[in-house]
Amino acid sequence: MSYPVPPAAVSTAATAVPSRRRPISVTLAAVLLGLMALGGLAYAITTIALAPGIVSRFRDAAQGAADAEVDGFVTVVWIGAAVGAVVAVILFALCVVLALGLRRGSNAARIGTWIVSGLGVLAGCGSLATVLVQRSGEGDPGSLGAALSGAYPDGWIGLNVGVAVAQTVGYLIVAVLLLAAPGSFFGRAGASAAGAAQGAGPPYGPGVLVGHGAPYGAAGPTYAPGYPPVVSITPTPGQDDEFWSRPSS
Repeated sequence: MSYPVPPAAVSTAATAVPSRRRPISVTLAAVLLGLMALGGLAYAITTIALAPGIVSRFRDAAQGAADAEVDGFVTVVWIGAAVGAVVAVILFALCVVLALGLRRGSNAARIGTWIVSGLGVLAGCGSLATVLVQRSGEGDPGSLGAALSGAYPDGWIGLNVGVAVAQTVGYLIVAVLLLAAPGSFFGRAGASAAGAAQGAGPPYGPGVLVGHGAPYGAAGPTYAPGYPPVVSITPTPGQDDEFWSRPSS
């Protein structure tokens, strides 16, 4: 009768799951998203810092006009600066979270970035249209709109146009970079493969272990190449075997 000799130690070969390498397009999208958020925050802070001087110069230029109208324009300046600052802070935090998620390969971060990019493109187009409308109101030298435009620092209107165009183009580039990135980086393929590798057992199958439960004297279990050898133990006949092998009288 043959008995398999159990090995002293069983060594399990670790199945290496290839790590997901971050595509260069994802890295560029995350960096560009963070830079745009930082630039928007700096622009909002600059707007708040310039607001007192703008209001002061506007009041000097609007002397003689109705106080209610002047106060209305001043309120618009302060509300615009405050809303811009709040939006910039929220957008900065959101872009940082999305950029970190993109670097980790989060599919939710990729979808969120597309949504933010779409809204950013619309906001950039709206800002550009607003600046163009403001410039069109400068035709009447005696209007309050012209006085307000003149209260801004030199080049401020051009800077606003540049920021609006840069914002629109930047969000478009981020969206295109994420579209060009392979979808497998944002999927669950890596996690599924790792789980399958950890839960996989030894490759048992047909032909690996046969002959189990063979009758007495038959060949014992045989293993495929790479498994521990089988030691055959031949029983030695004893007195009981000799007694039971005698023919009955």
